[in-house]
Amino acid sequence: MPRHVFTRRLGAWRLPENYSRWWVRWPVATFLILGLAMTLPRAWCGRDAARWLANDEALVLAHARTVVAGVEAGVPAEPLSGPAGLFQNEWLFGTSQMAALGLLQVCIQHPGRRDEFLPAAEHAIDQMLSERARAFDAARWREDPLASLDGPRGHAAYLGYLNLALSLHRRAVPDSRFADLNDRISAALVRRLEASRHGILETYPLEAYPVDNAAVLGSLLLHARITGVDYSAVAPAALARFSIAWVDPRSGLLFQAINSRDGKPAGAARASGTALAAFLLSYGERTVSGALFAAVRDRCADSIWGFGYLNEYHIGSAAAGVGDIAAGPLIFGVSPTATGFALGGARLFDDRRRFVSLYRTAHLAGTPSKRGNRRVFVTGGPLGNAIMLAMCTARLEAP
Repeated sequence: MPRHVFTRRLGAWRLPENYSRWWVRWPVATFLILGLAMTLPRAWCGRDAARWLANDEALVLAHARTVVAGVEAGVPAEPLSGPAGLFQNEWLFGTSQMAALGLLQVCIQHPGRRDEFLPAAEHAIDQMLSERARAFDAARWREDPLASLDGPRGHAAYLGYLNLALSLHRRAVPDSRFADLNDRISAALVRRLEASRHGILETYPLEAYPVDNAAVLGSLLLHARITGVDYSAVAPAALARFSIAWVDPRSGLLFQAINSRDGKPAGAARASGTALAAFLLSYGERTVSGALFAAVRDRCADSIWGFGYLNEYHIGSAAAGVGDIAAGPLIFGVSPTATGFALGGARLFDDRRRFVSLYRTAHLAGTPSKRGNRRVFVTGGPLGNAIMLAMCTARLEAP
């Protein structure tokens, strides 16, 4: 065979001159793709976190207007019927309560915008006071929570969350039109705490939850700061229960439920109740609420590629569940509720890194978009948008 033919055929089997470069290009391309996947989404989803931390007025007001629109639109009556009416009425009440807290915080932090947002905050409180919003509580107790203030029964959830909104309204508006009701509810709650055998007020008959009692105590401590009323007969002991009797010593989390008959835990320690309790107590004090937030941060928080989340049960716990009305649906143990409420704790206690990571997740799940002069978390609905406003404008009211 002629030499030139042989070399031509052998050359056909030679490795290309850029052989080594080809093997370099793929790893480099893969590295770049993974690098972009790990950095671009987190950068995009976290870009507004610093603005929330800085209390950026344009961002805060744009989101507050979305909450105002939700309050003004109200909740249609149709979805509140059917077998799930109890939870749906709780949802109506909770939406109004979070909207009131968030809007009142905006009024306090941006006093020049008070005329724009105070009417909607007061309308949200009026919705909480409506017979329709009271229905979930009245049905279980077989008595109206406001008409029975002189009675002995707990009504912890309805009265506690309502009274917190009333106390905060009084903080924003010293001559609050709700002042008399705020005083009467506060007096009723103190009297019931004094009479309680184990220091916990029931949410429903034979159902008692520390997180609802956090709303009770937070409202009383804030009321005491505003009015000067002395609650030393009940407040120290009530606060101590959040760091001793109702806390799991292994995790620092609050037990989700307490047996009102013997004062012992009736449910596992969970992040959803603990994260919300930390937020609620912060209106009146900072030590215990800070410890509760630290527990959920240190024992339940994790992240994937910079997207933060909270497990409902502390890391290493054998407890498990599919979720409920308190935690939301659990996906591999991750709690949407705890993740959302921990945003408030991170802002309250200046954990900037945790706030940014949690906000990325909220942004990814909520898909915020601009609609005129409003900023909407598209998948959040009225409740989700109200919670985000309350959490992202949270600040310590306690000295």
